[in-house]
Amino acid sequence: MYCGREAYAKLCRRLTLMTRIKTFSWILCLFLICVYPRLSAADYSKFSHATPKHQAACNTCHKPPTKDWTKVSSFPDIADYPDHDACVSCHRPQFFKGAKPPICSVCHSKTSPRDDVRFAFRNPATKLQFNIEFPHDKHQDVIAQLRFAHRPQGYYNCTICHESRTPTFKAAPKNHASCFNCHWKSQEPVAANCNGCHKLAPTPFVLTDSPKRISSKFIHEGGGEKKQHIAECTTCHINITKAASLRGLKPDVPITACTECHNKDGLRQDLSKELLAIDKNRAFVCVYCHETSVGSLDPPGSHYRIAERPPLKRKDIK
Repeated sequence: MYCGREAYAKLCRRLTLMTRIKTFSWILCLFLICVYPRLSAADYSKFSHATPKHQAACNTCHKPPTKDWTKVSSFPDIADYPDHDACVSCHRPQFFKGAKPPICSVCHSKTSPRDDVRFAFRNPATKLQFNIEFPHDKHQDVIAQLRFAHRPQGYYNCTICHESRTPTFKAAPKNHASCFNCHWKSQEPVAANCNGCHKLAPTPFVLTDSPKRISSKFIHEGGGEKKQHIAECTTCHINITKAASLRGLKPDVPITACTECHNKDGLRQDLSKELLAIDKNRAFVCVYCHETSVGSLDPPGSHYRIAERPPLKRKDIK
């Protein structure tokens, strides 16, 4: 009698466990069918090169040259988004999903079959996904050799890429044109080797416009009336040739590059004169080199060291 009861209890426990497993299985199935697709659904309104399936060869989608490339480059270049074939080859279900497929908003400003207007290429509202690897040191060496091989051309190394935007500032390359002068087909990385320069960044990022300039009155082209700023660029920009990437570049001109001429005994005393002016009037603004926003601040310690004086704060001047 006791054995019968024990066997009956075991059977009940097994049936209860099976019922619970069956119930859990049904709940899991309902979750996988109804809820999980919504939680895991990809956002097709955003395109990421970091997606493994998007890391094929660049010419899988980008077919150079694109239409109207002559408007942006002197070389057959990529000036627009890939054609629809590049999308449909993998994303046909998303491409024909509803009247306004989200995937269309990656390239098009309006997701409508009657409006094919696209964003500018590249869309300035989106974050950058690639770093540009540009070794200044290698280019400096190669262009220096070119210069000595063609001395009558009379250019400085950096001006091949950095042309004058104004007498004060130099321009930075904004497209492939300056690169393809050498890297079109003869010099690696050639134009077809996009990965030679464009390296996928760990995370998308927003590019700052340019390094902050604190001596914005410096005139690169000649140097004012006396035309004395005629040295090689690396005479002042001493660290740029060590830079392997274009991200994070900072002004690298030490104050000594300026004071070799602008605070030298028997020549000029521009820096010392302005420090003396602050001694007399702590509200004095240094404007010989700087704009008011910078010249109204406390001079850095480096300026005082050049003048062989202990540093001072404006608030401490009586």
